[in-house]
Amino acid sequence: MKAIRVECFQNMVNYRKPTSFLLKETYPLPPYSTVLGMIHFACGFQEFHPMRLSIQGTNNGTISDLYTRYSFTPGGKYEADRHQLISDGQYGIFKGIAHTELICENHMIFHIVPSEEDFELVYQSLKYPKKYLALGRHEDILDIWNVDIVELRKEEEAISTHNIYIPVDFSIELNQVVPIFNLTYEYEIVKGMRRWKKDGGRVRAYYLPKNQVIDNIYVDDFSEQPAVVALTK
Repeated sequence: MKAIRVECFQNMVNYRKPTSFLLKETYPLPPYSTVLGMIHFACGFQEFHPMRLSIQGTNNGTISDLYTRYSFTPGGKYEADRHQLISDGQYGIFKGIAHTELICENHMIFHIVPSEEDFELVYQSLKYPKKYLALGRHEDILDIWNVDIVELRKEEEAISTHNIYIPVDFSIELNQVVPIFNLTYEYEIVKGMRRWKKDGGRVRAYYLPKNQVIDNIYVDDFSEQPAVVALTK
């Protein structure tokens, strides 16, 4: 099986968990939907193109950062003792500070298996992007180091060299307790709005730390440092 291998890097990045508000918590690696969105943007796709993904990486921990937070109630009238700002001369806006969690020095490897008709376009769009690509927040620029076409082979067992998302349907045997994330994946456009599909819209995945032995796993043939590959269906 052929795949596109992307080695990339980000520093001080946030992949926000949708349930976090006052403290913008981050996933340790970007969710599948975030990477798919970046690929769709790079290729200029206007509708969802299914493709299989594997996401892994290592980082140097997280820090907490301050940011300015604005909030308002639709139609809420301005009150001098409650609001810090006023809009249109009548509506009140709250201004304050909040915290965001940032990952430091995130080195990542993505494996992408698009459809046969999309393969070359995805490869060329990532190797020679027309615009700077971001992953996470709009300002979180993605530094792409290498884009290669690799061949995947099935191994009875292999050792992970990075932290990695492994879909739970792999049915792997774990000798430790690891986090399980319910990650967004596939969307559809409903009345001009992006909505996660009820069937197939999310992927439950283990977040497995590096240096673990994994059974029945794909490995790429990258000459410098082969990597395990845990593809979504």
